[in-house]
Amino acid sequence: MPKFLVKTSSFVLIDLQRGKRYVGAPLVHRIQAPQKGNTCGLYAFNPLRFRFGNQYPTTNRDRNIELVFSMYRCGLNKIDSNEPICKLLLEEIRDFLASDLKKITMDEVKNYLLELEKNLAAFKKFSSDTVETQKQIQQYKEICQEFIDNDYEYDDFEEFLTQKANIDLIKLAQKTIASLSFITAFEPQEVLNNYVNESIKSVVNSRDNYGSMLRLNLDNPEFLAPIYHQAVLNLAASCFQLEGSDWDPTKPIEALMETLEEFGPQVIYTEPCVLFDSANCKLEVESDTYKIYSAGKSMDEKEGCHSLLIVGAENCDGGPFVYLSDPNVPAPLKGPSPLYKIPYSELLMKIHNIYGVSLQEDADKIKGPFSFQAKKGNFDRLYDFVNGHQPYQPLDNPNKTRAMRPSIM
Repeated sequence: MPKFLVKTSSFVLIDLQRGKRYVGAPLVHRIQAPQKGNTCGLYAFNPLRFRFGNQYPTTNRDRNIELVFSMYRCGLNKIDSNEPICKLLLEEIRDFLASDLKKITMDEVKNYLLELEKNLAAFKKFSSDTVETQKQIQQYKEICQEFIDNDYEYDDFEEFLTQKANIDLIKLAQKTIASLSFITAFEPQEVLNNYVNESIKSVVNSRDNYGSMLRLNLDNPEFLAPIYHQAVLNLAASCFQLEGSDWDPTKPIEALMETLEEFGPQVIYTEPCVLFDSANCKLEVESDTYKIYSAGKSMDEKEGCHSLLIVGAENCDGGPFVYLSDPNVPAPLKGPSPLYKIPYSELLMKIHNIYGVSLQEDADKIKGPFSFQAKKGNFDRLYDFVNGHQPYQPLDNPNKTRAMRPSIM
């Protein structure tokens, strides 16, 4: 059973372990850094899995899995960092063409690429002070060449630049899935097909033709990229030996309390974002072990998705509430843990299932799972290991990734 900061008939609050400890270096208790970029989904899994670290053999199955998803995380950060470069490149090529025409053709990009090569050759003759400029030109060249060779056959460079982040994310996701196929036996298209099928099956009697609209948009990189991203996260959960929870958010808060007591924290996905921002929150309760914040009146909704952990639930006179831990705001090794309190009704308005379907989708019913959890008893082992109470013990069912083979569309 998980350890609790509070456990009464009306209030359950889990004691989430602080920081991180690597199996390859078990004597060192380290601070957990906040997430970087669009990586909340992977960071939210961290408290529910063993971390192996670079001192653990790379030939080990679990360390190999960890490295694959670490590379995926780094790839996401690189995609984020490339977006400003694409915006600058668009401005530069518009200046070069001295035209505000809507369409930038392949021939115009080829001419601009020749100009970039001339400029790069000229800068190389100068001192080392031009290193950063040379680097920027080289990045421009690579993007232009990618457009010329692109797989999606865009005939407008501006459209290509607009979609580049999505294209790169799709390629990164496909590479990540393929690199794990020797463990999972899943190929990229197979994982995607399974995700789409399960997403459609989770919407019972859609009133908005959910399945038809989903399939209709799969050729659009802007639509396909987040689908591939969530499919990778679902694969990561399986590789980390997590499971989909039976918790149904449409049931009373007591059902969530029972799930937390039995299995521990629940990883969830929200859109619009449920995002913890202590600067705009009200501190409600402070103790030696936790600080509980609630949303300020001036807080606006944030666009996009965000992943968090449910660590508590309360049924009180003011209505049911849930307590969240945010990967953006990790707890210190010592002192109170920052937690975020929101009404259960707000969570129901924003939560999605693990196939990206909002609970508010217009249908007779939206089926789960709505969260990921550690298998029963596994969170307790993780808690004891990270806190230095017990040595590492492998989790149950190491071959879980082979348990459910994806269906084919």
